[in-house]
Amino acid sequence: MGEKTKLKRVLGFPASYGAAVGLVVSGTAMFSVGSVIAACGKATPLASAIALIVVMCAAFAFGELAGMIPGGGMISEYTQPALGTFWGTFSLLSCYVVLIACDGGSQLVMGGIAFESIIGIPQWIITFALLIGIVLVNIFGVELYGKTESVITIAMMLIFIILAILGAFGLGESTGVATPVTTNPKADLGVAMANVGPAIWWFIGFEFACPMAEENKKPYKNIPYGLILGLISIFVVDNIFAIGANKYADLAEMAASSTPHVVAATATLGTVGGIIISLVTVCASFTTGNAYVAALPRMMYGLARENQVPKCFGKIHPKYRVPMYGIAFTVFLILIVTIWVLFKGDAMITTLINTACITWLVTYSIAMIDVLVLRKKYPDYPRFWKAPIAKISMPIGILGAAYSIYTLNSVLIPAIILMVVTALYTIIWNKAHKQPVNEYIPLKIKVQKIIDTTEPIPVWDDAVKEWLANN
Repeated sequence: MGEKTKLKRVLGFPASYGAAVGLVVSGTAMFSVGSVIAACGKATPLASAIALIVVMCAAFAFGELAGMIPGGGMISEYTQPALGTFWGTFSLLSCYVVLIACDGGSQLVMGGIAFESIIGIPQWIITFALLIGIVLVNIFGVELYGKTESVITIAMMLIFIILAILGAFGLGESTGVATPVTTNPKADLGVAMANVGPAIWWFIGFEFACPMAEENKKPYKNIPYGLILGLISIFVVDNIFAIGANKYADLAEMAASSTPHVVAATATLGTVGGIIISLVTVCASFTTGNAYVAALPRMMYGLARENQVPKCFGKIHPKYRVPMYGIAFTVFLILIVTIWVLFKGDAMITTLINTACITWLVTYSIAMIDVLVLRKKYPDYPRFWKAPIAKISMPIGILGAAYSIYTLNSVLIPAIILMVVTALYTIIWNKAHKQPVNEYIPLKIKVQKIIDTTEPIPVWDDAVKEWLANN
């Protein structure tokens, strides 16, 4: 048999940075920016700064883990040698299945609301049109769209940055389309502290750079710095947008709106600003929804190969060469949530993204625990990038995640229910298939597989091979 085809190591720092900031222009991320500004006003930088500390600690963890185990399995692959297969499967399913169900449906509704504000077509028509388009792209045109999605995402990011800067520097006021608001409340420390959890959503998804490790030329260097600089960029840009919103937008009007970011852009740059950010929201909802329908089926495909989910998820359509069962499952989840949001009202968007935020914070905490456990179990393993003062930064991140979850306590019960269901599924599945519920996969097996199945990594390969020889 010939050697198995391997992914090419062609990506550098720009790709890692781009993936880390890619979700900053998702529809729900922009919604979260607007809702936090509406709640916190001039205290927005404080709420987002505390949230940044939490996710930065998580970024330190993902940076070290991606450098240690530069495979495509991300959190599941990192957790198996640290905490075992149960926690690896749990972290992947409880985070990304819940995320894509909750946020995927919310994304489409956000796109429908934004498009309705532009041309008046009822939001439910646009919402389902976006879903149908995403399904068709993922079945018939995934290769073409894969080549253009990064370009579209970068273009949307640039447009959002330009809008933020122009609004903050008062272009709308100088052209007569914006008027300063003097009735907004003063900064309130208590309100800022209470909104740390919602502000986490500004940064959620930064770790999407990690699955690209098998195609990165220097994953142990490019990914950590891409994550760190990506988070700083998001913090800066969103707070620039907040400057204009606080100066020209009525915060009470923003708080009452299902598209607070559109209200802010309209207030700072007039009708043109509102139309532009509405179009960006529609495009962002489509690109993010498309990314979700592409990502989850492939995660399920990987779990099927490890016999952690039904084998049908590991089947590829013979003609279209896509994981059809995974696509059907993902679309079903998004469809159910979309219908629920349309039936219950736009207010459900906040509930859904906050629920997903809790499960994601739990997964971030697992990643930080992984770092501490792996350092203790494998102290001599070569690490080319290490989380700064991990014995301090990891506990700070975990405690910060716990506090952020506390600020989201209104949706804590549904989040716990979803995580309990995931845990029970994992236990019952493994028991039914007579597999260990929580088997530890030795680190040497993980890294040997990476050496065997991926292109060589300069420096990393030699150091890890030497470590394997001595262990």
